[in-house]
Amino acid sequence: MKTTKEILLFANEITKLLDIQISRKKTLEDEYNCDIISLADMLKELDMINKKELKLKRTLVSQVHVKKNGLPKSIRYDAGRDLWITKISGDIRIHARTEETLLDKILEYYDCHLMSYTIDHIFTLALKHKEDIDICSPLTIQRYKDSYNRFISEEFREKDIRKVDNDSLQSYSKLMTARLHPKKKAFLSYKGVLNLIFDYAEENNYIQNNPVKSINNKKFLMQCDNSKPQSSEKILSLHDIEAIYSEISRRNNLPRYQGYFYYGYMVRMAIATGMRAGELCALKWADIDDYYIHIHAQQLTGRGKGNTANFYADWTKDEKGISHGGRKFPITDNIAAILDDLKKNQLEKNIISDYVFCKPNGDWIKIGSYHAWLREFMKSINLPVTNNHAFRMSLNSNVFIPNGIPVTDRARLLGHSVETNIKHYSYARIGVDQEIIDRLNGKVAPKLPQNIIDFESTKKKKA
Repeated sequence: MKTTKEILLFANEITKLLDIQISRKKTLEDEYNCDIISLADMLKELDMINKKELKLKRTLVSQVHVKKNGLPKSIRYDAGRDLWITKISGDIRIHARTEETLLDKILEYYDCHLMSYTIDHIFTLALKHKEDIDICSPLTIQRYKDSYNRFISEEFREKDIRKVDNDSLQSYSKLMTARLHPKKKAFLSYKGVLNLIFDYAEENNYIQNNPVKSINNKKFLMQCDNSKPQSSEKILSLHDIEAIYSEISRRNNLPRYQGYFYYGYMVRMAIATGMRAGELCALKWADIDDYYIHIHAQQLTGRGKGNTANFYADWTKDEKGISHGGRKFPITDNIAAILDDLKKNQLEKNIISDYVFCKPNGDWIKIGSYHAWLREFMKSINLPVTNNHAFRMSLNSNVFIPNGIPVTDRARLLGHSVETNIKHYSYARIGVDQEIIDRLNGKVAPKLPQNIIDFESTKKKKA
């Protein structure tokens, strides 16, 4: 049998090898999100890495979890209880839902330090479990990571989760809200991270009592920043929109795009219609009528049965999984010009696809790639907001409201409730003080409301 020192040295070597596999996983995800490798290639290599990790842990367990004669102790799967089980000594047994979790518990028992009960390590395990089991997009996983990095301090991350009780978690939450003064939505994201961590720990019997259940949201929300965000934090000014158009035009002429800058078309359509990112990616030419765009589908990213993929969902976000026919957005002269230019460009380059926005080979645009590109694009021209959602709120605040579109129609065209439109989408325009002064002085005649309310009954003639 190996000595304790030999086992620890062996454990350190295994840990280094596991760290390499974890790092490679992160690299693969980054390469996939940047379209460097295909989904099939990523999944194939991830499967290989997972098998390597499991094999490494099995190897170490076989060295420490042994009988007096040096032979490995039995590890078995009980199908009736859906548990992996092994005997430690005498009548002491440990169990877990998965083989890998059981291996981690065994290694912790023998003090091999591959299993750690720190908040940080449990978060890593819980997030991986969510990716493996739940159908959720990479964006959801990234939001968990962002919230964790924002709200969980370095000191708290190193705490042993088994020693975090109701009082200590309440105390940390109080200090965190006083220090960061987060918005209500941000605090709920913090609570979501806690639920992810402690629910996983409770499910795997790392803790007996879940202290997150003791947190009263109402008490902590009173300490949050409940003021409405400033316009500059949420919408773009007309000057910002002009800067976007100018940069799109410049990039379209760059040799690398060969006159087909498909991201530019997507942004122009988002500005004109307020369509969600997933709706833009899923828009098909069959959805374009002479007089309106039928917005009834979205592209989602999910994980099921071990595979991650982008898929077409025939419902919009507000329909919550059940199609109700979507919504129709009228084709204005600007929208018609965008679509005509795009179609002409695709025909000239022999680009064939069912999707309006596609790559030169006809493939649809992945929503993750669009989000990543847009974030970098907006940063490159020093704009304050960098997400597609800003286009929706800007259209509502800069165009719909000034043109007198009733709130019921604003909500209908953007695909949400009247309450949502008023509370979350209506902001004061930026940089229009001189226009307001001119109007008050009678120098500018008020604009007549744009007649897009009953667009089906007021169809314009074809050019």
